Amino acid sequence: MKQHKNNLIKVLGFVLFFGLCIFMVSGVNVKAADSDPKLGVDECEVAVGSTRRLSVYNLNGRSVTFRSSDTSVASVTNYGKIKGRSCGDAVITALVTENGSVVFTLQCDVHIGPAAVSIKFTSNKLVLKEGAAKKIYPLVIPKNTVEKPVYYTDDSSIATISSAGTVRGKGIGTTDIYGLIENGEFDVCHVTVLSAEDYEDYKNGKRSLEDILSGNSESDTQEELQETVEEGV
Repeated sequence: MKQHKNNLIKVLGFVLFFGLCIFMVSGVNVKAADSDPKLGVDECEVAVGSTRRLSVYNLNGRSVTFRSSDTSVASVTNYGKIKGRSCGDAVITALVTENGSVVFTLQCDVHIGPAAVSIKFTSNKLVLKEGAAKKIYPLVIPKNTVEKPVYYTDDSSIATISSAGTVRGKGIGTTDIYGLIENGEFDVCHVTVLSAEDYEDYKNGKRSLEDILSGNSESDTQEELQETVEEGV
C-alpha cells in the first residue's frame, strides 16, 4: 500500500513537471511571436492616383524592402508608400532582412479602385438633441469608388463627426459639417443642436426651428398665431 502511494506521488509529480515545462515553452513561443515583424494591415484599398503608407512594426534593427506583384496596378517605394496606378488587384510584399538574409516575408493584398469625382449629402440640414448622435450619408460618385470622404466640423464644441460620418451633438448651438474628397470637391451639412426641451418642442411641432433659435417661447408662438388669426378676421 505504501509503495503504491509513493508511485502515485511520483506520477503526479512527473505530470505537474511536464505540464509546467509545456507552459513555459509555449509562453516563450507566444512572446517570440508577439515580437515578430508584422504589417499594420494585411489588406487595404487605395484610389487611383492616391497613396497610402504601409508600415512594418517590430523590425528591431532589421531592414525591409517592398515589392509589388503588378506595378501597373500599384507601385510601392522603398519606404512602403503605395500608389494606385490603375484599377485592379496587387500584392505588396515586404521582405524583412537581417545580415543580408530574408528572415520574414509579409504580404498585403491591395485593391485599387476609382477615385471619387463628386460628393453630396442626402440632406443639408440636421437637427440633434444635445448628447444624441446620428449618421449622415453622402452620395459619392462614382458609386464603386474606394475613396472615403474626409469629414470635419467648424465647431467641435457644438458637434463632432467621426470618420464613419456619425455626428454627435456636444453643445447647444449651430455649426457646419463638411465632407471633402481628394479632388477638392465638398458639401456642407448645417447642424443645429438643441436642448432636450427645445428638441421635443421642435419634434412635436410645437415650435419651429426659427422660433427656437430666435428665443421665442411656446406662449410667444401661440400669441403670434392668435394675432395672425385675428388679423385675418
